[in-house]
Amino acid sequence: MISPKDALRLVLDATTELPPETRDLPEVAGLVLAESVCADMDQPPFDRAMMDGYAVPQGAAGTQLPVVELVAAGQASTVSLTEGECAEIMTGAPCPSGTWAVVPKEHVHLDENTVQFPPQIRERQNIAPRGSDRRQGDAILQPGDRLDPLAIAVLASVGKTSVRVVRPAKVAIVTTGAEVVSPDRQPEPAQIRDANGPMLSAMARATRAARVVHVHVTDEMDAITDTIARHADFDVLVLTGGVSAGRFDFVPDALKKQRAEIVFHKVGQKPGKPLLFARRESQLIFGLPGHPLATHFSFHRYVATAIHKMQGQAAGRPVLTGRLTKPVKRRKDRTAFVLGRADDRNDSGGIPQVEPLPGRSTADIFRAVAPNCYLEVPTGPDSIPAGDPIQFTRLDPI
Repeated sequence: MISPKDALRLVLDATTELPPETRDLPEVAGLVLAESVCADMDQPPFDRAMMDGYAVPQGAAGTQLPVVELVAAGQASTVSLTEGECAEIMTGAPCPSGTWAVVPKEHVHLDENTVQFPPQIRERQNIAPRGSDRRQGDAILQPGDRLDPLAIAVLASVGKTSVRVVRPAKVAIVTTGAEVVSPDRQPEPAQIRDANGPMLSAMARATRAARVVHVHVTDEMDAITDTIARHADFDVLVLTGGVSAGRFDFVPDALKKQRAEIVFHKVGQKPGKPLLFARRESQLIFGLPGHPLATHFSFHRYVATAIHKMQGQAAGRPVLTGRLTKPVKRRKDRTAFVLGRADDRNDSGGIPQVEPLPGRSTADIFRAVAPNCYLEVPTGPDSIPAGDPIQFTRLDPI
């Protein structure tokens, strides 16, 4: 049995970034860029008016000038301003040649077709000069950048309709057990509804995986072996149940039949002690315990972290420090990971307050009310008292 720290290290050591692919702009939100992107022209491409007002030549301060043109956004100017004239201009419009400044409408006085200007006008005021944001050829996005909506706006502004990104992962989830039925069925006396399949599918989609499938099989060696074989083309294969030491725990032997290399089996943690991790060529395979909270934690700490690294995202979760609002028990034999609620309103020491939300067991999902983190409780003989610091990691947002 290995430590949670060593288990996570082995998972990350076995995880490599997926190859890049080209995707159209509407399909890249949340993905990671795999190419450099440069400005294809100066940005802005012309001297741009930043206010509705009047473009004026030098020497206009304190004078009254006639309006010789109206320049709207998207319209090129047809005049070159000379001393003794001005042009009305809209926000975003290109400044006429000879423009020294743009004076806002609220700073002038109109008299029929002439404009009285204030006594002081600063050179280049309310003008965004050509190339002031980026010059043609300047790098604006780099490989590894996450493509959020603002980054997508930048891509569009430089004429990109498609872009190279790190390929998002394909994830297959296999739930096992003769006692498990789909949520739309009424369970028989010895059956339960499947909570793990929908939960893990949601967690996988939260990583922005490209494809997530879920299948269910009974606790039979041939069925499990065949299912593992059929999903060989997925980047990540996640099985739940069948990884402990019971008579019907066939997953380890089924993986060996499919020539998967088992990297480790059993971790010194609660929940999730029976966790199994294997590799089959480039495919990563996780055997998770069947109890929902153990399944949730194991996916959170290990599977999601591996998917993030595959997709070019940050490998490993930030470990934060909070202050306990109530005592939490420690175990002598294993590191405990407890669902909790971190309050973003800091205490007087500038540290988040963290409330542990323990359930009765690893099957008790009903007490896990609005958690947003996992607390890491190190081994020890005593409880950690309220007020002491505790390390935690955030849950992935959906």
